[in-house]
Amino acid sequence: MPLAFSTLGCPGDSLAQVIATAHASGATALELRAAPGEFIFPGMSPAQCAEVSRQLSDAGIGVLALASYVKVCALDADDAEAAATSAAPVTVASRESSAHDPVLAELLAAVELAAALSVGNKTLGLDGAQVRVFPGAGLDPVAPGEEPSSELRAADALGARRLNAAAERARELGVTMLLETHDSHPRATDISRILSQVDAAAPVKVIWDLMHPWRYDEAPERTAELLAESLAYAQYKDGMRNPGSNSVTLTLPGEGELPLPQMRALAAGISAAHGVADPWISLEWERAWHPELPPVADALGALKASLAL
Repeated sequence: MPLAFSTLGCPGDSLAQVIATAHASGATALELRAAPGEFIFPGMSPAQCAEVSRQLSDAGIGVLALASYVKVCALDADDAEAAATSAAPVTVASRESSAHDPVLAELLAAVELAAALSVGNKTLGLDGAQVRVFPGAGLDPVAPGEEPSSELRAADALGARRLNAAAERARELGVTMLLETHDSHPRATDISRILSQVDAAAPVKVIWDLMHPWRYDEAPERTAELLAESLAYAQYKDGMRNPGSNSVTLTLPGEGELPLPQMRALAAGISAAHGVADPWISLEWERAWHPELPPVADALGALKASLAL
């Protein structure tokens, strides 16, 4: 299976250093983290994007996704109230509404950036461009067995509305928006509430961050069942659950409690059902947030060993 990794695992590294790490590990694509101080950042010029794309293409490295920090469910007070009280279904908003919605404007900018950085994908056998987004409602996830609050449901609707509003431009540029199992919506159960309100024609799929549904007690089989029609790829990491909490202490892949081989098999089964025999395996190593962790090269080696790649 093709291997990728997120540049979250090598904060501050130059593009040349990241390419060298990819070549040494056998990785053939990257999740490019867009953040200030990195070689990928919001607001890059067309010339800067073209140069990064050229260097990656020359190195035989594709862009699996632009890892943006857009939070599509971030609640605006007026929008949240309207979404919570309206009985009408969420509809596709016009792109002009981005002038009144900074989150939508940020999403559209991320779509443009993903398209510009992924030009070289066509020559490397990757399909189009992808941009990762977070739910990011700023709310606690719903507890198992409980109904979502009106505020969470408003966030669901708002996230769907923004994804619908960005869909036309994303289609024009060949970009798929990837909603990650994360933060306020860590389980597939949570993500499904948003997807149920996204237009069927919108280019929206899901990244299964393997850790978050697991640490919020959603069985991998259930996650896979709910993502069977929407999975783009899985993000791999490992850790030990801290007793009595949903928090996790990160470990090298294979040294924690996540059933990574089982999860890999479930993700591969979904891909196979859609005609993809060789799905991506992407490592998300959180060294940007946890500098005490070993280098990403060590984590890549551990992941390959744990999955017998």
